[in-house]
Amino acid sequence: MLETTVQPGTNIVTIDYRGGLTVEDEQRMRQVLDEVLRDHGDLRVLAVLGSIDVSAVEPKAAWMDMKAAGYLKRMDRLAVVSDAAWVSKLIESTAELAHVSVRTFPADQHNSALAWIAQA
Repeated sequence: MLETTVQPGTNIVTIDYRGGLTVEDEQRMRQVLDEVLRDHGDLRVLAVLGSIDVSAVEPKAAWMDMKAAGYLKRMDRLAVVSDAAWVSKLIESTAELAHVSVRTFPADQHNSALAWIAQA
């Protein structure tokens, strides 16, 4: 499941991903990201990655998720919260290619990630 929320009046979007992934989840996320971009011009994203059930990911949703990497170009900052070591490595290399300011945080530092993403 992918839950996407916006801190009211800001360009800060939290994407909380755990379990499976559906096309509807992806469509809702894109709608929120597009609305924030229209209102603010750029994004700050707090991505919280929990336990992902690969067997519950719809193939079309996975494809849509890969294509959503284009949003990286419109991000000012990206904070990723996860205890999975491979996530940090993947995110850091992706950020270098996209030229976005990124930091990874362990799951118990969610508040620190949110504070960093909100900094001016």
